[in-house]
Amino acid sequence: MIRFSIFYFSILFFTFSLLAQKLESEFSYKTDFNIRPTFVEENNPFFVNGGKWIYLGRTADFDEPGLYFYDLTSKEKIYRPVPLETYFVSHPTEFLGKIETTGKRLPLTIYDFLFYDEGNHRAGFVIENKDKETRAKRYFFMGWDLSSNTIDVVEQIYEIPETDKKSFAQSAQIGYSAEGNTGYFVFSVDADLKDKESVDVTALIYKIQNQNLIKLKEYKSKFYPYTPEFHPESNQLVIAAYAEEYEKRNPVGYLYKIDSNSFQEFFIPSTPYGISFSKDGKYLYMAAADTGEVRMYNTDNLSDVKKSKWGTHGHKLGFWKEGELVWVRNSGLHIYDPITLKQKKVIPTKKFYKNQINVSGSAFLPFRKLLLRNILEDVAGGAANRILIAD
Repeated sequence: MIRFSIFYFSILFFTFSLLAQKLESEFSYKTDFNIRPTFVEENNPFFVNGGKWIYLGRTADFDEPGLYFYDLTSKEKIYRPVPLETYFVSHPTEFLGKIETTGKRLPLTIYDFLFYDEGNHRAGFVIENKDKETRAKRYFFMGWDLSSNTIDVVEQIYEIPETDKKSFAQSAQIGYSAEGNTGYFVFSVDADLKDKESVDVTALIYKIQNQNLIKLKEYKSKFYPYTPEFHPESNQLVIAAYAEEYEKRNPVGYLYKIDSNSFQEFFIPSTPYGISFSKDGKYLYMAAADTGEVRMYNTDNLSDVKKSKWGTHGHKLGFWKEGELVWVRNSGLHIYDPITLKQKKVIPTKKFYKNQINVSGSAFLPFRKLLLRNILEDVAGGAANRILIAD
């Protein structure tokens, strides 16, 4: 009788695990340079336009500037050309270079797409400006008025001069809140990529609200900003650092409470692919892909830390509904209680994919749904992307 009960419980648990979500949509798109406009797949897609669309990627540098999205309602790919060339022609003295007749025509590249919101009629991105005749580079924030289809905000944020042969710049989208039409991003410059010991990374945290760009914070670090996360309800953002466990570099994170201008440095686990806030913003979770360690921080007291071990080869951490914190690993969706940090259930990824699996680039629409993305899925063999909703 006991053996039967155990067997029955196992079958019941397995069935419940597989039925713990429903499939809302599935799709596949791959980089294609032969079509016009071209399509280059984004490594880290994310939800935009109030969660109605997913940002998929952009056009190639040699093509007209443009962005691609997936519409969750129509289940179609959407293309939006960006009026960069129109602005460049009208303001040529603001930029390096000129329009060419062959190769890369425009000396402007969408370096980092930040947000797109039809409700507020605004979009924003970071632009890299360089000319083939010089090593100098300029970086701009550009705001796009969707109602008039014009670039109406252009602010230079950095320039790497011709004589600088070591610096390298990068930017990262942090988050966007439709309430107040406010977006955040971080721009950083490493003075010497080969030097990992010096505090030679300059990071700048920016806020863009409507047509106003504001530098909120500047700090120095040994690490590039990595996997930033924004909690719009509490106006908190966290920026992590990347370091693998074997390097013994003691990576740090930065918690920034925007309303109080509180900026705190704290120690974090290695390779923090998984970062998520609780719904009320009182807790911050970080999970390490290489060691499987997870840490739960009290955002009011970062020294109050709870630790556990969950498993390696995870790529994204987040809530798809309240009470279920999901560590998206190559092996499956490992679902945990956010208070006890104990595992509740597992949904194997082999339920969705038949061949090799790497779920890098998966993304959450917090407390609503999960974009499960398999970068190794053969497009001809099945859908690489699936939108899942927790039951």
